[in-house]
Amino acid sequence: MISNVYQLCCEYLTARGLASLMLLLMLGLGTSSTMAATDYPEVMATLIELGDEASESYEPSQSLLYGDRFSKLYFGGFEGKGLEFAVGQADQQAMLDIEIGFSLLINKAVNGESKAEVTQHWLQLREKLTRAPMIENQDAGFWSIAVQSLLILLREGVEALLVVAALIAYLRKAGAADKVPLVWMGVAAALVASVITAWALQHLIANSGAAKEALEGATMLLAAALLSYVSFWLFSRREMQQWQGFIHNKLGDAVSGGSLMAIVSVAFFAVYREGAETILFYQALVADVDGGFEPIATGFALAALLLGVVYLFIFQLSIRLPLKQFFSGTAGLLYALSVIFAGKAALELQVAGWLPNTHLDFVSSISWLGVFPSAEAIALQLFFLVLPFVVFMAVSSSRRQGKSNATATH
Repeated sequence: MISNVYQLCCEYLTARGLASLMLLLMLGLGTSSTMAATDYPEVMATLIELGDEASESYEPSQSLLYGDRFSKLYFGGFEGKGLEFAVGQADQQAMLDIEIGFSLLINKAVNGESKAEVTQHWLQLREKLTRAPMIENQDAGFWSIAVQSLLILLREGVEALLVVAALIAYLRKAGAADKVPLVWMGVAAALVASVITAWALQHLIANSGAAKEALEGATMLLAAALLSYVSFWLFSRREMQQWQGFIHNKLGDAVSGGSLMAIVSVAFFAVYREGAETILFYQALVADVDGGFEPIATGFALAALLLGVVYLFIFQLSIRLPLKQFFSGTAGLLYALSVIFAGKAALELQVAGWLPNTHLDFVSSISWLGVFPSAEAIALQLFFLVLPFVVFMAVSSSRRQGKSNATATH
């Protein structure tokens, strides 16, 4: 018990140290002039006016020109001028609905849809833009800003924490606690990579917002694939007798080979997939409150504390649960997160223009489940949902066939 508490304290201090380092590094990058906005309603009004002009002059014969024009309206206006941050802080779902609306509009324009069709989609998006709530931080109080800071880290960090905590609990439960530092090394590498990526997005490719969305989408998709692999790997060894033999006879080989690399990679990509965006959001918040560092640091610290509580809960759960239930639950959690990541990856790739967007009117957007109203997003989630079952059935069938052949031979 004392050993477990000591390990938990060390891991918690490591996590807090990494979080503090991330805060210092991201503020050390400097604030982003493109992300900050002194008057969000005015910026929104200008964006809507430009959208009206583009919609009014739209010609299907100039599809690429207007696709690029609407694309610049999103990446250079909504995202580049800080409106994504302002709306997202006030209402995350409203921000996602606007992202989906822009993706549909750009897709319609690029495909050369009729003027009536494009105008209809613009008017629907225009209504969302007009009604979108936005934060105004210039006169906000201490706790209002602190809560915004808390929500940034909490919203962006909770999924990554669930993944990291589940992987660490698995290693500890399986008797490979000495491998836990490798997971934290993966987390640390992801934070450093996030800082470098944020700097690159801010200074090197500031005019290419599509690159940011494409990077986020590709990272999420890779994370989903790795999560799916690790969850299936865990689930296939859920039986007690399988684990006993695995732990005592094969653990050393397993955690020193491809499986350990997959686990560390999952930790890396789970953190990296939102790291750069989190840094850019904090920079925007710092710029928007004109140097109000204290409430931002307070919110960051409170969010880190809440994430620590979640980590402690998973730690305690891993101790109390029997092996079979624990590994089945861990596999199920990682599997569910892989499906969620797949849906979010599809949305990011659609906004970047890497995937088409076939809108489904009968599907509601459920952001926390990664469910978005497009055929491509739903299809990708279904693929991740069905694939493990297909693989598991194939493996089971192969094992049964092998046993039948062995029996027939004897």
